[in-house]
Amino acid sequence: MNVTSENTEDRKHSHRWLTWGIGIALVLSLLFTSLYGIFQERTKVELGKSSPIETEKNILWIYQNSYLLYRDLYNKNNPVALHFPELYLPPEKGYEWIWNERISEEDKRKISTKDLEYIKELKSYLETYFTDLEENFSYFNNTYDYVIEDFEKGTYISNLLSKEIEMDAQAFYISFLFDADGNVSIGENLLGNDTTLLRKHANEAVRKFSIHNLLRTVSDADSTSSGKYYRITEPKNFMVTYSISKTTWAQIQERGQYLYHNTDSGTEYSYFSTLYSFISSGAGSVLLFFMVLIFFLGIFLPIRRKEELWKHYKIFQIPLEVMLVFSLFLVIAQELVLMLAMDISSGNTAAQAASFLHSSVLIAKGIVYPVNILLVGVFLFCWWLLAIYFRMAWSMGIKTYIKRNCILYWIFLFLKSKMLELYRSMSHFNITQNANRMIIKIVLTNAVVLFIISSLWVGGLAIVVIYSALLYFFLRKSISNLQKKYEILLKATNEIAKGNLDVVIEEDLGVFEPFKPQIICIQNGFKTVVEEEVKSQRMKAELITNVSHDLKTPLTAIITYINLLKEDSTTPEMRKEYLDTLERKSLRLKVLIEDLFEVSKANSGTMTMNVMNVDIIHLLKQVQLEMSDKLAAAGLDVRMNLPDEKVILPLDSQKTYRIYENLFGNIAKYALAGTRVYVDACLRNRELEVSLKNITAEEINVNAEELTERFVRGDSSRNTEGSGLGLAIAKSFTELQNGTLSIELDGDLFKVFTVWKFSACESEISIL
Repeated sequence: MNVTSENTEDRKHSHRWLTWGIGIALVLSLLFTSLYGIFQERTKVELGKSSPIETEKNILWIYQNSYLLYRDLYNKNNPVALHFPELYLPPEKGYEWIWNERISEEDKRKISTKDLEYIKELKSYLETYFTDLEENFSYFNNTYDYVIEDFEKGTYISNLLSKEIEMDAQAFYISFLFDADGNVSIGENLLGNDTTLLRKHANEAVRKFSIHNLLRTVSDADSTSSGKYYRITEPKNFMVTYSISKTTWAQIQERGQYLYHNTDSGTEYSYFSTLYSFISSGAGSVLLFFMVLIFFLGIFLPIRRKEELWKHYKIFQIPLEVMLVFSLFLVIAQELVLMLAMDISSGNTAAQAASFLHSSVLIAKGIVYPVNILLVGVFLFCWWLLAIYFRMAWSMGIKTYIKRNCILYWIFLFLKSKMLELYRSMSHFNITQNANRMIIKIVLTNAVVLFIISSLWVGGLAIVVIYSALLYFFLRKSISNLQKKYEILLKATNEIAKGNLDVVIEEDLGVFEPFKPQIICIQNGFKTVVEEEVKSQRMKAELITNVSHDLKTPLTAIITYINLLKEDSTTPEMRKEYLDTLERKSLRLKVLIEDLFEVSKANSGTMTMNVMNVDIIHLLKQVQLEMSDKLAAAGLDVRMNLPDEKVILPLDSQKTYRIYENLFGNIAKYALAGTRVYVDACLRNRELEVSLKNITAEEINVNAEELTERFVRGDSSRNTEGSGLGLAIAKSFTELQNGTLSIELDGDLFKVFTVWKFSACESEISIL
């Protein structure tokens, strides 16, 4: 078999569950419909056995309406209409005002507050009770014929054209007689399916319901207030008769309408016997059997084991909650199906259809019955579909099914993700930021939870306990995690305090996470300080070494030549040469000591500055001119690129001259012979930048920053005559005048930059 034929076979099998379901549902529907005649015959037998209007509850409801009708009769015979409290609890003489809406202060003093409150409670109770009866009186009036007659005045009230009721035409008949003392008796004439049982229910209703018995449910306070402020009265001197004609009863049975009646717990209702009799005839049991049968067939019938084919139908992706509601609907729809079957089996539906279609009843039945078979078949197929759905859930696995088809599970996952998100945001909250947003989020979340709990009338206390327990464990876990993260942070800071500057915090610190970059900054700061300190110590050691060397060299030469002068063998020519050398060495030693003093004074801030307006462009030209011999002797070609205009700055001219003299002298000592030296000056952003660039004769192995330190030279062999203080003096004098001096090394290219800032308080840059 090729792939195409296999796919065709799979498609056939994938629809097999649908074919089986439709076929079984239609067969069962045909069987159910074929039994309608039997159901109808049994229904007639059931209707003859009992009547719902003769039940104890219904007779009690009929009797209660006697008190309602008596009020109408009393108000008809008397000029002043009374409400129920005034009629059945008339006030004693002198207390006619107790039923008023407003009672004067003078009247209030005549009665205790407790009794007054109780009387108000009685009034409210009676009004509520009889108002409920009146609200359902329309149902009573549509079902029963009644006549209420006054024995004293001969007046009557009825919903019939006359007060005469023909006994032969009635299917139901009962009367209640109230004598002059309010005692009640049952009339001799009774009609019903079981008159003996009917009389028993009527006597029981008379014993159960009276104004005295009704008011006992309120309180026992009437033992003190009754007879003092009011008295309890019952209806007197009248008779009320209730009946249902045979014609009306037949119509009621046909319609299967509702029956309403009042009880102590409120208004209740039930069907008249037609539907229940139809259900009791076997229709309900047969339909239930077919429902259970098709459901179990759908679960256990081996359609095909390759069930993954029908799992992909859209209908089987419906959420579980929807299917549960659908199941509940099917249970409720069972009664609707039975009502449909009852109407069709009675022939009423066919007669109505014939009238509507203007055709014979036989033709109408040919239309009604197929429609009925189809509807019952659809109902049974829904049970088959429900069974297939649960079969799919079972084969899939409960856990997998819930994850795929349960809305509540999706909501749970959503809420869980939101709670975890909230927990993560709380545990990783940046404590350096404003906490208002986080607090509002927590408060709103808690408010939603409390609102849900408070909305639950049943089980609210248990949920509060569970919520409190979960909140406790949540807070305990949060605080425990907080403590652990604090211990990690504390351990790291202790390591840093001990000198371990390479400690690394790899763990997640939660709310302390913002401290991570701070810890790193502290580590880097400590490392920088340590490196600076090490560098300072090294520089101090080199300073001592360099100072010792630079001072010792000319001093040793001076001592040597003095000793040579002391020798007798020294000739005048030699003496003159030695004196020249002594003079040169002493002058070098003097310059070295003076430079050292100048650097010390500049760094200590004790140097006096003589500030004046200096044309720095002219000063550069002057320094270059005076240093031209040394620069030419060093074989250097100086290229000046300076502005044509004057640039006036408030500087100390001598110190500024010394800066550039040292820089040009440094170039003359260390620049490569035969190369060019570039001196540039440019104005930008209220600054004057002067740069000097040259090629070094030897490789510089010292950092650019260290070249400006004291006694540091570009040649580590220290063969030149420099003191190592030239750049240090230049930098100190520049910084004393609010300028900056920086050095850059680009291979053998040596660059020095001096930047002078114009004063911010000047109205404009002084350029002439």
